[in-house]
Amino acid sequence: MLSIHLKKIRLAFIFLGVVGLMSGLMQATPGSIAAAQLCEQSFDFIPPEDSGQPRTNRAGGRRGQLCNNSMPTPSLTLLMPPTNQGNTTAAHPTFLAYLPQTTAKQVFLSLEDEDNNYVYHTTFESPEAAGIVNFSIPETAPVLEIDKYYKVSLAMICGEILDPNDLVIEGWIKRIAPDMFTELPPSQETPLELGAWYARNGVWFDAVQMLADLRIAEPNNLDAIAAWKELLQSVGLDTMGTLPLLDPVD
Repeated sequence: MLSIHLKKIRLAFIFLGVVGLMSGLMQATPGSIAAAQLCEQSFDFIPPEDSGQPRTNRAGGRRGQLCNNSMPTPSLTLLMPPTNQGNTTAAHPTFLAYLPQTTAKQVFLSLEDEDNNYVYHTTFESPEAAGIVNFSIPETAPVLEIDKYYKVSLAMICGEILDPNDLVIEGWIKRIAPDMFTELPPSQETPLELGAWYARNGVWFDAVQMLADLRIAEPNNLDAIAAWKELLQSVGLDTMGTLPLLDPVD
């Protein structure tokens, strides 16, 4: 009799366990499922196999000095991987940079091909506060050719015109064909999913733009904040992860 009674108790516990599991599954919401999937998503940037060695120094002009010999920390910074180059699928890409607060009234941006021919150049007003800005090459500019490198240069103009002593930072960008990937992008992609896909497929400029746009659109989105910090930390830009994102440059 005791043996039969113990078997009944064990069966009762098993039944209760199954009921609890089914109840948990039934109560799982799409939001909780999405959150769980996001936890499994990595935003670490994986460089492409052909990224190679850095192509150029990151800065020119006076060593780290901006207007009035100031040396702000952080200094003028292009958001790029340690190799100082990155890929994009965009014909007219977007760049992100940290601009410190200085007495400079204008910022100079240029894009050149490997023969030092200007593809595009412009000046825009320096923002009133320090922060990360993004600026897009306009549709009216020539398109970037696939599999070719271009040099992007950024300088804060301390005087009336650009001076050789003004600090200039440089990086390189290459446009790649969207059909070159062995892994297809998510079919039901959200900005976070697409940002993660770009990051693990080595498309730096598209990944950082995707997450920056989401941060600006949804500044209180904790998932976007965490993804942004993770992406930047993966390329050694830890200090950039908590700095403010300013409105895009027109």
